Amino acid sequence: MSKQDPPPDYTNRTSDNYNPDTTDNHNIPPPFTTHPIEVHPPPFSSSTSPNIRVPAYFQNQTTSGWTIVINNRFWTDGFRIFVSEDASNKFDAFKKSKNPEIIQLQEQGIGVPLFKAVTSYIPLATKFITFRRYVPTNLHPFDIDKDYYDYCIVKRKLHVGYDSYIFEFTPDPKQPKLNFQVILFSHSILPIHDYIYKRERHRWIDESNLRGFKARWQVKYGFKHTYLIDGQPALTDNWDGKSDKLNKDKKNPYLDNFLKMKFSVSSRFPKQEYYGPHCTDTLGEAEAFFKLGYAELKIDDLGRGIPEGDDDNGDDVNYESIFSIPEDELVTICIATVLKRQKDIEEEKKNRRKRSN
Repeated sequence: MSKQDPPPDYTNRTSDNYNPDTTDNHNIPPPFTTHPIEVHPPPFSSSTSPNIRVPAYFQNQTTSGWTIVINNRFWTDGFRIFVSEDASNKFDAFKKSKNPEIIQLQEQGIGVPLFKAVTSYIPLATKFITFRRYVPTNLHPFDIDKDYYDYCIVKRKLHVGYDSYIFEFTPDPKQPKLNFQVILFSHSILPIHDYIYKRERHRWIDESNLRGFKARWQVKYGFKHTYLIDGQPALTDNWDGKSDKLNKDKKNPYLDNFLKMKFSVSSRFPKQEYYGPHCTDTLGEAEAFFKLGYAELKIDDLGRGIPEGDDDNGDDVNYESIFSIPEDELVTICIATVLKRQKDIEEEKKNRRKRSN
């Protein structure tokens, strides 16, 4: 699947919240469907094959890819991240087993976590998250406490109108020359989170304030990932490519009139202009009554999945193995986890306010 192809069904969600009686068509994202523009996707409640265990925001994945699971744990202990719910369940089942077949599966990256995201217990700490990448070996049974290295360290810097997150990646601790940096700029008001990776402009859009989103009581929050095209403004237009700051002297519709944005309720709503031609990935977390206990990140495999062995046939990609995920998607997972952590912090603040009242 190339980036020019139409997006798969589960990413065609930007019009899911359409209601002809209540929705302002100027504030909803584009439908991104092959149907005529006046035809809208059905609402969540009329999904053709509903799964009552899973919010509709996550359903209908029709293409190859990963459904990453970010398990919720006690907030001072961070999150364990798996390539799927099945991998998470296998990990729990495999923990105490010495069965040679299970050990062999773990050596292949099956039934083991991909990352542990260690979070700071100090809300305003500069070091925001450390991603430990697990590396099973055939030298001994998988050891959760030893078989990892620090893959990515994320630092947060606070600025007026936006925050910047500096991701320092270490693909191979034995080859420092491979290290690289990505900086995510998160707007303080607008629901956009921009970054540049491999010369492409990426954006995560927070859809949590779409009209009707909360009314369904299905998902706490939801994000969509898109690629921006020439002519679309971005926060990164004001970035020098080196520092963690944006140049506010340069005109940018997303940085001008910050106070006006701050006091405008509509500023927090996703708008059509924020989206690129295609959405590729989806991040969200189900409401508590679903009892899933994790956030989900759906990633389309754009032909980059790593096949088993030496076979280059994409059909042989084992999406249940942590070794199937290429570097580009590891970057996506780390950035999406930071967005999840942002939402967790917001929820913690709301809960503290409720308890104090």
